[in-house]
Amino acid sequence: MNARVVERLSFRSADNWKKPKRIGLWDGMNSVLLVVLCCTAGCRPHSATSPTKATPPAKVAHPGDESALNTITLTEEAEQRLAIELAEVERHEVPRRRTLGGEVVVPPGQSIVVSAPFAGVLSPPEGGEVPKPGATLVAGQVVFRFTPLLTPERDVLTPADRIRVAQTKADVAVAKIEAERQVEAAKVQLEAAKIAHDRAVQLLVDKAGSQRTVDESEVQRRLAQEALRTAEVRHKFLAGIELDEEAGQIKPRDIAAPVAGVLKSIESAPGEPVSPGKPLLTLVQLDRLWIRVPIYAGQRRAIDTTAQAPVNEYGRPAGDARSAHYAAAPPSADPQAATVDLFYEIENADGSLYPGQKLAVTLSEQGTGPALVVPWSAVLYDIHGGTWVYEQAAPHTFSRRRVEVQFIDQQRAILAQGPRPGTKIVSQGAAELFGTEFGIGK
Repeated sequence: MNARVVERLSFRSADNWKKPKRIGLWDGMNSVLLVVLCCTAGCRPHSATSPTKATPPAKVAHPGDESALNTITLTEEAEQRLAIELAEVERHEVPRRRTLGGEVVVPPGQSIVVSAPFAGVLSPPEGGEVPKPGATLVAGQVVFRFTPLLTPERDVLTPADRIRVAQTKADVAVAKIEAERQVEAAKVQLEAAKIAHDRAVQLLVDKAGSQRTVDESEVQRRLAQEALRTAEVRHKFLAGIELDEEAGQIKPRDIAAPVAGVLKSIESAPGEPVSPGKPLLTLVQLDRLWIRVPIYAGQRRAIDTTAQAPVNEYGRPAGDARSAHYAAAPPSADPQAATVDLFYEIENADGSLYPGQKLAVTLSEQGTGPALVVPWSAVLYDIHGGTWVYEQAAPHTFSRRRVEVQFIDQQRAILAQGPRPGTKIVSQGAAELFGTEFGIGK
């Protein structure tokens, strides 16, 4: 192999020069290599002075990417500090359920209208004011002071006044008789409702009836009780009216709330003359409410109405759910939406629910089916509403896996999609892993 030659000229002075000397290429390259090695050896730091880099407690594969399936590797000390606990994904036969939106409505018999027994004038109660709509009233609380229109300014009654007194006495007598009749009719209806309810319960015990029949009879019994209570209050009011024909006037009476509830509206104002039968106020009882749940007509027969329906407010934890039971109600539907309405009754003694409120109602379907079950504490929600669990990929290594939650059953989450049965997931400490993945708390 011929090597190139490099000519190097040496000048001794400006007017004479020396003959060029030929040097081999390999000799020049050796000189350059020696200089580079010397510079490298001089710039390299001493190994004794280099610091030891600490091992991080967690290693995140894709930091900050919430849509990616991420992997977290922890040290043994970090896993103990986060108190990580594992559980296996299980497959069980669970009742099928469906969560739908419902609307709170006032059931029949819970809205009471108080009317004027005969002509008169309204005034505020003694020592107080007329309650405002929306106020919560107790049973017997006075709302109006009612004075009949038989208060002449003279002591001697004219023939016309006497006719008015006689007519009023007749109206009062008829009203009392009607009130007594309504009380007796309400008692008969209540007795019949109790007999029907007892019969339905006995048939259920003998396995010859259904729970639906028992629920329907219970609703009818409660409605009969409310009707009897209202009739008794009206009869008591009319029985206390006394007509003084000589003075030409009837003693003023208090119009009070017959039952405890919320004052929905005031139809008459103080100082206004009212005619017989004119509505004065509307009172709504909210201690027991119904929830109207629209459901697709093709799925109506698949719903098990004998099972309790967990009801929860939107935005509240699943553990705060309350139970409601099916209520027999007049059939209603929406032809345009192809839905039929189911009604469920729920107790509201604390007054936390109100008419028109939207609730999440979980309905049970007929039969059972296999489903994936994980602890509710293992499920995480991201900012977009997606649900995730952390799956153990290897010792001290966890991968975030997307799941689809079908419904919550107490402390269990029933999954429509998720890891295979037997897969170990993080049951305690999932929130801490989520914070570690996205650097929260650093």
